[in-house]
Amino acid sequence: MIKKLKDSGVTPLAIGSKNSAFAMWEFNEFLARYGWEDNIENILGGSDKFNNEELTACFEKLQGMKEAGAFPENMATIEYFDAKQLFNEGKAAMFGTGQWDCAEFDENIGDKIGFWWGPRFTDTQSNQEIVMKVPSAPIGVSAAIADDENLKEGVYEFLKFYYGEEAAKISYEGSIFPATSYEGLAASDSQYAMNVMIEALANGWKSPEAAPDLTVSSAVQEALYDGIFGVLQGTYQPAEALDKIDAALANSQ
Repeated sequence: MIKKLKDSGVTPLAIGSKNSAFAMWEFNEFLARYGWEDNIENILGGSDKFNNEELTACFEKLQGMKEAGAFPENMATIEYFDAKQLFNEGKAAMFGTGQWDCAEFDENIGDKIGFWWGPRFTDTQSNQEIVMKVPSAPIGVSAAIADDENLKEGVYEFLKFYYGEEAAKISYEGSIFPATSYEGLAASDSQYAMNVMIEALANGWKSPEAAPDLTVSSAVQEALYDGIFGVLQGTYQPAEALDKIDAALANSQ
């Protein structure tokens, strides 16, 4: 597939790794399909390492994509938003994103949009029917508001609105998934990106409780990003990248 896309003059997968955390969406799914959720507690507990058979195979797949030319040649110097522009302009076939970009894709791509949960791998025994539909940036409220009745009342009113039907209607109008579902509220036929995503979300596949990169400390997270994009840019070999993540874990404990 990569070769056919390149031969047609299209970048297979648009990525801008200048802000690597924004470019992690699809690679979190790679990690999940190579057993991250099953193994991470043992790794953090010291009975296993990141440089293990499963993650080595995962990072070798990343290296294979790099060697096949799947990414923009200037990947290291462009950002997430630059890569998204390549996709919007039809210069890239795929782009790792989420529901926050639905309205933009409706405007630029319309009914030509599609959604894919990414490749399924055959060199692992880990579950491949995994999707990445984990929450991000949930609303949290300090218990200290209980000490101020006026503040507490205001917070409760906001939460009542945020999870209410009017907010859900506003969310749908902006092609944003609402916090709460209400009967009779749904995406319109012209909200193409949101509809293909809703269809994909309904496949019944398992989702991890948290995205892999959110299950480790910030120091290990940074080493994970550096390792993945170091492999994609040809800076590291897979084993070298994984050793660096193990070193970051050891230094943070």
